[in-house]
Amino acid sequence: MPITPFHFGPGAAVKAVAPRHFSFTVFAFSQVLIDLEPIGFFIFTGAPIHPYLHTYLGATLVFLASWWLGRPVGEWALRVWNAWLNPAQARWLAYEPRVSIQAAGVGAFIGAYSHVAIDSIMHGDMEPFAPVSAASPWLHIVSVDTLHWLCVLAGVIGIGGLALLRWRELRDGGKRD
Repeated sequence: MPITPFHFGPGAAVKAVAPRHFSFTVFAFSQVLIDLEPIGFFIFTGAPIHPYLHTYLGATLVFLASWWLGRPVGEWALRVWNAWLNPAQARWLAYEPRVSIQAAGVGAFIGAYSHVAIDSIMHGDMEPFAPVSAASPWLHIVSVDTLHWLCVLAGVIGIGGLALLRWRELRDGGKRD
């Protein structure tokens, strides 16, 4: 994706489906971590290429790094986020600043591998199965515009689902399912 936040839409949808089993903060951490590669190449070479981390082998390294580092970073980010909220905002937007090992692992896994899958649809320089194969079977399976809209739609659905979950929690006196 040209902008990492497009990847956040599918992550929001997963969070709405499995809120306790999926860490969105670790998912987002993996998205940023994997996109440091094309940013670094752009800074140093002028070309935002995707040679290493944007493969499934590279995604495995990102998954492991995100699972290990993403949990403390995610917990810190949630503490900072909660501190910025006033009480009225916190009612709807605050999250427990604890990330389970399982939720971190699921967030890191889905984040790393979905990033490669989504980017392999639009970036012609990617070889997602390298070093085993130079094939890129999903390249242009849908148009870039369609891909962007699907990511945005997933985000809208995910945010709507999360709002519904929070509304039900508040309605039921703060009890989570």
